[in-house]
This record gives sequence, C-alpha cells and structure tokens, in this order.
Amino acid sequence: MEQPNPYAPTSIDTSIPPSLAVGELGQDATRSERFAGAFIDGILQLLLVIPCAVVFGLAMGALLGDGFLSGIVSQVGGGILGIGGFLLINGYLLATQGRTVGKLVMKTRIVSRETGELVPFAPLVLKRYLWLWLLAMIPYIGGVVGLIDSVLIFRANRACLHDDFAGTRVIKG
Repeated sequence: MEQPNPYAPTSIDTSIPPSLAVGELGQDATRSERFAGAFIDGILQLLLVIPCAVVFGLAMGALLGDGFLSGIVSQVGGGILGIGGFLLINGYLLATQGRTVGKLVMKTRIVSRETGELVPFAPLVLKRYLWLWLLAMIPYIGGVVGLIDSVLIFRANRACLHDDFAGTRVIKG
C-alpha cells in the first residue's frame, strides 16, 4: 500500500459551481439603493450615538477637566460608543442576514463577492467596518479615507473601498 505524499497539493475542488457563476450571484444594488441604506443607517447611528457621546463628553470633562487628556479620552470613548452603537443596532441582522437596518429597508444585503453567500459575522465586521472606523478616528486622514471609500462607488462595479477590502458586494434581495 502506497503512502500518500504529504507535500502533494490538495484534491479539493475550489472552483465556483456553475450555479454561482459571477452573473448569477445576484443583481448588484444600485447606487441610490446603497446611498439610501447608508443614509438610514447614519440617521439611526446619530440618534443613538450623539446623545450618548454628549453625556460621555460631559462626564469626562467633569472627571478629567478640560485639556488634552480629556479630549483624547472623549475621542476614543466616542469612537467606542459609535462602534458599540452600530453593533447594537445592526449586529444581529449582520450576523444572520448580511444586512444593516438600512439595507433591510432598502431590500439589499451583503454577500461574499466570490460565492454570493453570507459572510461570517467576525470577518465581515473586521474586514468591512473596523479598519475604516479606526482610520476615521485619525484627524484629517480619516476624512480623506472616508471620502475615497465613498467616491469609489462611482466605478463600474459600484464597489466601495470597504467592499474591496472585505471581498464583499451589496446585492438586491
């Protein structure tokens, strides 16, 4: 009996099945559908996070006084509140349906660019959102990266920078 070669390439078929060929992964969401979904998400985020951030900022000012340390703690704390608020509002939908509230309203969802399937929650949040949130906290750089991310939707494939980074697309359905 011959021993298998441990250095041989795997024999797993990694090709995409014909039923998931690129044209059949679902129809891409339009720019207006994506904008409306992001706008709804932004409004919900503002309604939740702004009051929390104001209270947090006032508390930090009272505890630490006005100054550099208070500003840094408020900035980082506000970012953490924003991330927590987003996950509180959208976490369950992202994990189970690949949607945010805005995408639910607009009847769109996030899928893997390669397979058309739901992206697991942790990779989705880490690759699609977290890096962008962290960069957004850096003065000047965050604004530029956010602008570039948004403007890239005007490419032919309607993908933003976060879609490219995460290997995702937003489709109708």
